[in-house]
Amino acid sequence: MMSRRKTSMVVLLAFAALTVGPLVAGDEATANLDVKLSVKGMTCAGCVKNVQAALEKVAGVKKAEVMLEKNEASVTYEKGKTTPEELVKAVEKAGYKCSLKKDEQAGA
Repeated sequence: MMSRRKTSMVVLLAFAALTVGPLVAGDEATANLDVKLSVKGMTCAGCVKNVQAALEKVAGVKKAEVMLEKNEASVTYEKGKTTPEELVKAVEKAGYKCSLKKDEQAGA
């Protein structure tokens, strides 16, 4: 027969397995994804700030980096919270032409 201490340990381990298991499975559902956007119409640092702010307002965006010299934006976002199409719409709403980079379209 198990001692009280061993029984407590078994119950604790069983509880941990039940609660941690779903968290691990849930991590996959909320994985972060990266996408690159082509942004046309930016001419200065103010434009960069406007595009970055528009992207950061989108729910699920973790990080947005906008590069004027490359006319692009790199965005990290939570899977299931937004889509690349929503990111494009946000940039267009801010007044810039935007599309997925060609290499991103092939992977999507």
